[in-house]
Amino acid sequence: MSTSDVVKKETVENSNQIENKETVENSNQIENKETVENIEIDSVSQILKNNTHEITKKLESQLPLKMQQFSELYTAYLHSINNTFDSCITCEKELFEKLGVDKGIIKAFGNITKTYTDTMLQQMDQYAQFRKYTTDTQLSAVKSWDNFMTSMMGYNFKMFDQFK
Repeated sequence: MSTSDVVKKETVENSNQIENKETVENSNQIENKETVENIEIDSVSQILKNNTHEITKKLESQLPLKMQQFSELYTAYLHSINNTFDSCITCEKELFEKLGVDKGIIKAFGNITKTYTDTMLQQMDQYAQFRKYTTDTQLSAVKSWDNFMTSMMGYNFKMFDQFK
């Protein structure tokens, strides 16, 4: 199968996914509107809560599509990079043989770039760890906020009970 055939096939598959996604989204929007219209809403907080849930559901429903798109882009990127380097390797061998480049120079270059690569990999690990700590901190803050709001609601209920 040629590259253009693969691209055409992927385009058709993506179009079908988008059409299916749009159909599902339209039916979800209709269901959400019907749900909102059928619920008796008597508070601003309820309206905001419903809208927040609707947005969150939309984000969650798009996650699989976004992951698929990332995967397709990543695959195409790797394919392109591999083709580029394979072409360079062939040309480089011929050129270096004609110029009589010492293999020691190539080995030294490999050692230097290996050091840079190792440094980059360490930085990527450190960033991943940083993101983990950041997420843990954010989760802790959300839990603290939730606990605070729960205790404040309890306090408010006690206060309101005094006015009965």
